[in-house]
Amino acid sequence: MTETENKIAQENTSIPTNSKSSKIALYVALLSLVLIVASIVGGFYFYKTNTALVDSQQKQLNTLSEKFNKQSSEQIAQLRQTIKIKTTLEAQIEQVTLQLQQANNDNKISKTDIQSLQRSFAETNIRHPNDWILAEVEYLIALAARKIWLEKDIKTAIALLVAADQRIVELNDASLSPLRGALLEDINALEALPKRDPDGVILALASLERRVDKLRSVSLIMPDANKNSSTELSTDINDWDSNLRKSWDVFIDSFITVNKRDSKIEALLSPEQSWYLQEHLRNNLAKAEFAIYREQQDVYDIALENTLTLLSNYYDLKDNNTGHFYKAVKRLSKRNVSIKYPDQLKSAPLLERVIEQRLKKSLASSSLK
Repeated sequence: MTETENKIAQENTSIPTNSKSSKIALYVALLSLVLIVASIVGGFYFYKTNTALVDSQQKQLNTLSEKFNKQSSEQIAQLRQTIKIKTTLEAQIEQVTLQLQQANNDNKISKTDIQSLQRSFAETNIRHPNDWILAEVEYLIALAARKIWLEKDIKTAIALLVAADQRIVELNDASLSPLRGALLEDINALEALPKRDPDGVILALASLERRVDKLRSVSLIMPDANKNSSTELSTDINDWDSNLRKSWDVFIDSFITVNKRDSKIEALLSPEQSWYLQEHLRNNLAKAEFAIYREQQDVYDIALENTLTLLSNYYDLKDNNTGHFYKAVKRLSKRNVSIKYPDQLKSAPLLERVIEQRLKKSLASSSLK
């Protein structure tokens, strides 16, 4: 067989093989296409199914959410209504409680008033004449205390305590001896207090205040000059320098005179200074007067001490009128314008206990009846 024939035989044998491979490739391509289409169709179906399921679940969820929100709103509204009702009830309960407390308090006050009236009525029924006298004694002691601490009237207070003592004597009751002893102690304590005459001291200060213009101030006093008496010349020739100095002094003295003074020369006061000085004196005297009303001993002493200092420094105490003025201020500066009063009358608490004991005893005896 020739070479050409061999090639033709080979080509003839190769044709069926290539045809079979093409068919297989065609089948694979068709199968792939079918699988792709099936995948697309399946994916689309799955997507639609899943979307429908999701939409259904979303609708159910929205429905449940709306239902829950509605129920929650209704429950919140009901809760608010309940709280409002509860608050109203609590306010009403509190108001009723306050009314009950007020009613209880009114009831207690009424009971107290009734008991007080019953007690007062019982006291009026069971009191004896002696009890009324003790009540009068209590009034006199209270009035005496008012005179002491409010009006500073010791004389009237003593008279009131003496009258109270006389009322106790009229009772002729030995059990009241401690009370009378305390009353007499109060009387003795008030009588021992230093006597005050505020009106007299004030009048004396006012009189001095009107006499300030008549006081004589210190005038210009010239102290004696130091005179040199040794002006005679010496006959001793050795004293030539001393004689020369003395001759020179005599010559100078005929033109200029110089006097030496060892003490200080006080200048005269001007009219304006005199006026201020007088007003200062009046001011100190007025302070002393106010201190008497207020019983301020320190203020009184300082005011009069300043007055004495001004008088001794700026006024002529050798003058009769000024000297008398100074002595009057000095005498008034020794007066006591304040008094240490007792803190409490001893008879007052003792009398209160006596009245209370007698009242309890009378109430007890009346209840036994």
